[in-house]
Amino acid sequence: MRIRGIVISMLVLMIVLAGCSGSKNVNTNAGKATNAPTNKAIDQPATEKPAEPVEITVQGQPPDRTEAIEQLNLKIERFKKAHPNVTIKTDDWQYNPNEIGIKMAANNAPTEFNAYLTEGRVLAEKGWAADVTSLIENWKNKDDLNPIMTSPFSVDGKIYGIPVDAYVMTITLNKKIFEEKGVPLPSLDWTWDELIETAKQVNDPAKGIAGFIPMGKGTEAGWNWTNFLFAAGGDIQTVENGKLKAQFNNEAGLKALEFYKQLKDADVLPKNWALGYGDALNLFNQGRGAMVMCGSGNAADAAINTGGISKDDVVIYPIPSVTKGAKHTGVLGGSFKVINPKANEAQQQTAFEWLTSEYFTDDFLNAIDGEITSRKAENKVYIPQTIFYWTPESEFGQKWTSMLAKHDNVFTYDPELMALLDGKPEPQYETQAFYAEMANVIQKVFTTKDVDLKKILDEAAAKVQTEIYDKITVQ
Repeated sequence: MRIRGIVISMLVLMIVLAGCSGSKNVNTNAGKATNAPTNKAIDQPATEKPAEPVEITVQGQPPDRTEAIEQLNLKIERFKKAHPNVTIKTDDWQYNPNEIGIKMAANNAPTEFNAYLTEGRVLAEKGWAADVTSLIENWKNKDDLNPIMTSPFSVDGKIYGIPVDAYVMTITLNKKIFEEKGVPLPSLDWTWDELIETAKQVNDPAKGIAGFIPMGKGTEAGWNWTNFLFAAGGDIQTVENGKLKAQFNNEAGLKALEFYKQLKDADVLPKNWALGYGDALNLFNQGRGAMVMCGSGNAADAAINTGGISKDDVVIYPIPSVTKGAKHTGVLGGSFKVINPKANEAQQQTAFEWLTSEYFTDDFLNAIDGEITSRKAENKVYIPQTIFYWTPESEFGQKWTSMLAKHDNVFTYDPELMALLDGKPEPQYETQAFYAEMANVIQKVFTTKDVDLKKILDEAAAKVQTEIYDKITVQ
């Protein structure tokens, strides 16, 4: 779904694999008499033909992200130093499922851009992502990629993206609110019932403090709710005989919707619950909510570096399990890089080199090391993602862990949390459309007294089936 700010700040990535260097032919006249005739073609250095000029447009940063813009500009300088034939322009357009078709039709999409992991199959099947299989196969680091990251954009044996990072959905708690109310923190191995009871205890409407902040509008609402569908053992869709079938209106879906009804009945939600992504995080940043749901450390990043909440007052929990001892399954999402299929071969090759030039390198580690140091000078904390394009146990993963350990302004995840996290990938077919439809269902739950949960869930499934899934043929 979304990674937002911290995912982009991670994309400091990349300095080039190697510079271009001229080579000399061997002087076959070595050892001959000095008056021997000279072969000019052999004795003189060979001049390497300059590379043809290439221009690419790369993913930029929103104007308000000054730190990320600075890091991107530095990366561009590094790349151009080693690739003087390349001209790089930036485009700060951020991927939107409702805009990508228009961008492609108008032929003004960037040469490379970020997209959600959920969009891999859609982009591939609509011809909006270049097939990078051969580029990956000829890449020296192909075997070092984290397999969790590559499957969402691998379609029919071909690869349509380059992994960046991923997350498992979590719930972020403001410890200070708990302390002020005299409420102990729940166990990390908590359940749905414990979440509701905890929310009741820290809820303080008189002070404008909600016990729990869900996202209640836009695709974010469906994205949040799906965590409880997954935790209950449910799924969004299945494939039967080449046809896509809606599955979210089964027993698990009803159980997850009943949980949302319990949250509403417990009166632990914000008075204005119709919150989008930024709205929900802003409320939490202001200390007006004890718990908020978001991807990995994104809410912590916003709370600490924007809201001014101490990193010692922020703690991250897994999605609660339905019953004690069950799995804490949450949505596994993230981002990957797409190369524009309308770019020519030279542009696609250059874009791939640009995207991967600092992958698995000390230069990347040094860049992040420098960013963390700069953040400390600004009294900011670095919050890493939980899943990256590399595996934690790899040599590079160990270097990453050692680099982070040198700093005291890095947010660290509780090892118990990491052991409990269980990610279920978002499906590859029209996930954003499903999220949008579920937002309508959730709003009915939060506004309608005595709502028939099974009825509205069945209606939503029927609508998604007829208007979306029935139009899709699975290859």
